[in-house]
Amino acid sequence: MVRAQDVRGAQKTALEWGKWQTGGMTPAVFPLSRRRGRSLQFGSAYRWRLIRFQAVGHMFRVLLVYSLEKEQYRAILAREDDRDLSVIASYEFHGTHPGWHVTAACGDILQIPSGVLIGPWQRRMPKARSYQRGARVTFGVENDDHALEAAAGFFRLHKTEGKFL
Repeated sequence: MVRAQDVRGAQKTALEWGKWQTGGMTPAVFPLSRRRGRSLQFGSAYRWRLIRFQAVGHMFRVLLVYSLEKEQYRAILAREDDRDLSVIASYEFHGTHPGWHVTAACGDILQIPSGVLIGPWQRRMPKARSYQRGARVTFGVENDDHALEAAAGFFRLHKTEGKFL
């Protein structure tokens, strides 16, 4: 059994860091077969970057998407499953409500249906209406470097051969 926290803590290999882009996100970047439009896409107000890596015997993608104007940020971790993705976790901030939060799958990641962004197998931490004692409640993302470092730190993307966080 492989859990979301196992992927987060695992050593990553064959890391492809991608590059920052604005708009023009094709369906092949983050395909989700059961979603209308069959993929996850964001408008031209968002900057995005796709990171790929291998860990625990599987290939994974992390899609980073943010907008400074809207104070929106998402780093979505998914396991590649043929031509589809199984979403494992999402690290998020939304300007409409305070605090960074995680939505993550519970249990074995191989049991997560592919092609779905949100489902009952996921839990939000902290809970939506809970008091966030000591939590980082400000946006804090000011540029591409900050956006990348937020995801790299949370998903431990620097945990590669010879380099550990």
